[in-house]
Amino acid sequence: MNRFLLTFLVSLFSTLCVNAQNFPNKSIKIVVGFAPGGGSDFVARTLAQDLGAVLGQQVIVDNKVGAGGGVAARLVATSEADGYTLLLGSAANFVINPLLSKNLPYETSDFLPVAPVARFSYALLVRKELPVRAVSDLIAFAKQNPDQLTIGSAGNGSNTHVVATAFLFSTGTRMRHIPYKGTAPALTDLMGGTIDVLFDSTPTVYAMINGGSLRALAVTGPEREAVLSELPTLSELGLKSFNASNWFAIFAPKRTSVEVISKINASIQKTLSLPRVKKQFIDSGNLPIAGSASDLDQLVKNETALYKTLLTNAKITLD
Repeated sequence: MNRFLLTFLVSLFSTLCVNAQNFPNKSIKIVVGFAPGGGSDFVARTLAQDLGAVLGQQVIVDNKVGAGGGVAARLVATSEADGYTLLLGSAANFVINPLLSKNLPYETSDFLPVAPVARFSYALLVRKELPVRAVSDLIAFAKQNPDQLTIGSAGNGSNTHVVATAFLFSTGTRMRHIPYKGTAPALTDLMGGTIDVLFDSTPTVYAMINGGSLRALAVTGPEREAVLSELPTLSELGLKSFNASNWFAIFAPKRTSVEVISKINASIQKTLSLPRVKKQFIDSGNLPIAGSASDLDQLVKNETALYKTLLTNAKITLD
C-alpha cells in the first residue's frame, strides 16, 4: 500500500476514534418529517427534553415537512455521519412506503438503526348510529351486508389503510374503502356519520373516546392500553394472531460509527427509563420501548416480511 495512503488512513482512523470518544461536544438535532403538534413531533420532543440532560448537550427537534416524511429522511440521509443529525423514523418510513413505492427520495439502506423509542396501537371506531355494540356485532353485520359498510383511512397505502385491510382479511369481511388525505378529515366524517368504520391511533383519539364523543370497540395492540383500559384487544376477542401497532425509532446516516450509535442508544435507554418520561408517554397513549440497535434492525426486518405478504395479497398500491 502507498505509504502516503497508509498515513492518511491511520490519521483518519485516529480522528474518528477521538471524535467518538468526545461525542457529543455540541447540540444534536432530531429531524421529524411532520409538523409541530402532531404525534411524531410529541414523541420527539418528549424524548429530546430529557435526552439532552443525559447526553450533556442540547437536543433540538427540527421539523422538515413534506413527501410524507420523505423530505426529513432525505435530509438526514445526506447529512454528516457523525451522530449530530438523527431521524425520528416509523414503520411508514422504513417498512410500508419502501414496499409500496420505488420513487422515494431516500433508501432504507441510507440509514443505520439506533434505538426504538415508542409504539402505539390503533382503536377500532364506529359511527355512533351504527347498530353494533361489540366487535362480534360488527363482523356479523358486515358479513350480512357485504360491501355496504364504509371504512375510512388516511389514504391508500397509509398505516390506517393497512390496519383496516388486515382486519378485513382476518375477519373475512368486506367493506368499501374510503381513502382520505389524513385521518383528521376521516375522523370528522366518522363523527358526522358519513363513514361507518375507522381505525385511528390511540394517542389521537383516546381523550375523545373517554369523553364520549367517539365509540370504540377494541384496540389493536398486543395488550390493553393504559389510557383505554376498558377496551379489549382484538386478540382477546378471538383474533389471536391480530397485532397492529406503529412505532417510532431513531435512525442515523449510514457510516455513523458503532461507538457513537452505542452512546446514543445507551442514553436513549436511560432517558426512557426515567419515571417522568415513562409517564408522559403512557399518559399520551404511547408506550416507551427499550431495545438495542440490533433489536430495531430485527423489528424492521420482521415487519417488512409481514407487511410484504399482506400488501401483496390485498393489492394495496400508492396512487
